[in-house]
Amino acid sequence: MVKKVRPNAEVKYSYGTDGRDDYYYPSYSCPKCGNYINENQQACEECGTFFDWSKTATIQIVRQIVWR
Repeated sequence: MVKKVRPNAEVKYSYGTDGRDDYYYPSYSCPKCGNYINENQQACEECGTFFDWSKTATIQIVRQIVWR
């Protein structure tokens, strides 16, 4: 059995084509070597680590009030 690991995910920001269609999106990287990967890519092209895509990464925005 091949051991699969979940890729690292971070939130990135795109200005879009003209600055009016901006959006946030998840960006993925290999947890072993740090190489950037595409969503649903089966293995890292640099180190050969296999990825577990059984769960979906979503962006959650939390707003809170902090007293200073």
